[in-house]
Amino acid sequence: MSLVLLYLAGLGLLAGRWLLRQRLAAKPWLEAGPAVALPPAGPPARLGLAVFLAAVGLLFALLTAAYAMRVPAGTRALPDPRLVWLTTGLLVLASLALHLAGAAARHGERTALRAALLIAAAATLGFLAGQGLAWRDLLASGLASPDAAGAFFILITGLHALHLGGGLAGLGAVTARAFRAGPDPDPRLALCVLYWDVLLAIWLVLFGLLFRTPWSGLIDTLCRPA
Repeated sequence: MSLVLLYLAGLGLLAGRWLLRQRLAAKPWLEAGPAVALPPAGPPARLGLAVFLAAVGLLFALLTAAYAMRVPAGTRALPDPRLVWLTTGLLVLASLALHLAGAAARHGERTALRAALLIAAAATLGFLAGQGLAWRDLLASGLASPDAAGAFFILITGLHALHLGGGLAGLGAVTARAFRAGPDPDPRLALCVLYWDVLLAIWLVLFGLLFRTPWSGLIDTLCRPA
């Protein structure tokens, strides 16, 4: 459970940094000189999304620890390495496209904004389609028995795909607005960028664990009991 403890420690550091920025311990009635304005707390939607993503990250940290403790170190669930690498590349492309969309929105480049949003949506759909093919291969090969690594693969990647599919609804709304006339960029685009970045980071950790990549040994060390 060391991985979970490290995750919680990281959340604690981020929360402490955010609280310090709010100057909750300040005593303005004791301060001399001109009044100091407190920094803005940020949009409530972004704060709410950050709290939600923190809970999502904790869920996957617990699932990762369970996988590392229940599945032998020499076992791996890998339906087709080429397919999995392709879907990982598509998710990276979707995240990069959203960053390009954000830059295009800030510069008022509506054509580039629309193109980047369409690329992000198409890459995300391709990732989900690839995951469906991976699940089909596992089920066809009989690896999805209750005690096999394939069962964990379907559970963990299925939950990840579910969260990504939910994000597509928000991305669809942002894309629809981008194709309508209007000079102002959609503030929800920044939320989509944050959402995809976090889900990409979660997927890279899962990829390293489920498919026994070179960095999976570190995850095993953090998760397995002594």
